[in-house]
Amino acid sequence: MKTTTNLVPKSWIFALVTLCAAATFTVSRLAAQSAQPAQPAAESYTWSGELVSLDENAHMVTVKTPVVGDQPPAELPKLKSGDRVVLTWSGYDKYADAINHAVKFDPARKFDSRFTFPAEFVAFDTSRRYVTFKVPVPAESIAALKPLKAGEWLTATSPHTKMSESKPIISVRPYVWSSSSTNAISN
Repeated sequence: MKTTTNLVPKSWIFALVTLCAAATFTVSRLAAQSAQPAQPAAESYTWSGELVSLDENAHMVTVKTPVVGDQPPAELPKLKSGDRVVLTWSGYDKYADAINHAVKFDPARKFDSRFTFPAEFVAFDTSRRYVTFKVPVPAESIAALKPLKAGEWLTATSPHTKMSESKPIISVRPYVWSSSSTNAISN
């Protein structure tokens, strides 16, 4: 009787089949991911700040917000209250949290960076690293801000587009909705 020797152990065959299946799965996943369209960038972003004052008649809000980085603390002390300024927020996609760039407004210069809008400079607190500025708000947002007191926080939505030159805030609301507020969200 003739015997044959198995040249390839069964465990190696199993390992080879498993490896081929894993490679096929990985390649098909990568192909599917590359076929999906890239997510479009958000058209607006939200930011929050501390309410200093609300001028209902002028539709202006004065806000205080943190500053990050080295550029704003070098530039902001050069400004006088009432100067027009261009503020750029530190942010990602549709959320911003602090000012990371500030320059005096120059009408000849176009600002097309995301997270950027013009405002009126009020003050810069170097010790706390907070900038105070005024910005127009939509008339329909005034009612939502009326219940707020100085020192409470608000959340604003601003466009990423050139519209931010003429309308830096699309909407604004209290940072925290109160159940006693007429503008509270009901479930």
